[in-house]
Amino acid sequence: MQETQVWCWAAVAQQIIHFVRGPAQTPARCALVAMANGAHPQFCCNQRNPACVRTGSIQQISALIGQFGGRFAAYAPPADPMTVYQTLASGRAIILHIRSGMSTSHVVVLRGMSFIFTPQGIQPVLHINDPLAYYTQPVLFAQLAPLWIEALVIN
Repeated sequence: MQETQVWCWAAVAQQIIHFVRGPAQTPARCALVAMANGAHPQFCCNQRNPACVRTGSIQQISALIGQFGGRFAAYAPPADPMTVYQTLASGRAIILHIRSGMSTSHVVVLRGMSFIFTPQGIQPVLHINDPLAYYTQPVLFAQLAPLWIEALVIN
């Protein structure tokens, strides 16, 4: 779960770093926020500095992941379901940058995909790690596709 209303980006970066390096080598989220903004890691961890409650960018996420041993492949525009499926099947995670309101956005980790039978035919379903816990159940690709801004594919 994200620790502030605007730290989804730090929570997502932390999830990937945790996967790559393990729990003992994963910095606290507050330290990641500080590092992404050019400050000493403790700057945002001491008494929850209000200057640190800030949004981040997909570029900051990729820089943090790169700093801690992960590699991002590319920024990608929204893709079709089979491209997403093939990317996930190859063992790569996808960070989705999605619209969450008229002028706000959110990032989540796409960790898996399955297909379900519906009256409309077979539908792709996305399995998401959402630090805000809005997407706690699998989501139809068709529901999320209109909200998709860009993606970061992690090797």
